[in-house]
Amino acid sequence: MPDCALIITADDFGYSPRYDEGIVEAAIAGAVDSVSVMVTRNRLDPEPLLDTGVESGLHLDLPAELTEGERAGPREVEAALRILREQLAAFEAAIGRPPAYLDGHHNCHAHTGLAGPIAREARKRGLPVRSIDAAHRRILRGEGVATPDRLIGRYSEEAEAALPAELQPVVDGEGELPAGITEWMVHPGHPDPDSDSGYDRAREEDLDLLLSLCLLPALRAVRLTHTRALG
Repeated sequence: MPDCALIITADDFGYSPRYDEGIVEAAIAGAVDSVSVMVTRNRLDPEPLLDTGVESGLHLDLPAELTEGERAGPREVEAALRILREQLAAFEAAIGRPPAYLDGHHNCHAHTGLAGPIAREARKRGLPVRSIDAAHRRILRGEGVATPDRLIGRYSEEAEAALPAELQPVVDGEGELPAGITEWMVHPGHPDPDSDSGYDRAREEDLDLLLSLCLLPALRAVRLTHTRALG
């Protein structure tokens, strides 16, 4: 493995048919290394994604009430683990195989009080897990769960540029990634005004950016798939 490596993960497959169309476009173009699949939105048509051959993981989707407090208590932990197991089973039924990794919608898998129990469930199943920051990374690695060394990518349409600052030197040919494995979380898609997503308009921008970068030699040279990097 090189000193630095990049995994490009498209989130939210299954959220909206229009988002799914954009994700499949990115996968066909070879612009993403993995796709995180939601199994809760009653809109999941996995066949176009399966036809691309791209790796897929579970994008855990928990009810908001389980992550509303500062720290999840025993009731929330029990409910979250039950839902996780149900969604793992639903993923395998839809995709035809277990997920290659686990992450969470709105980072629900890293909520205080849930991160440890979810990590232990992932370890039992041999699943790598997305870490959202250094504290979460310590929890995962303390439980023996594989995880990237950092997470980059924007969470809102307004706050940051579509291209993360960590990638700008690579794209410009003036530098390289930080050492270790970097995961770029991105949300390609086509706008869907009828969705309830607060990250709707930016999806087209993310898709266009990915398609413009997918053949860039400097990025292709450091890209790895999720399981090859972490499994």
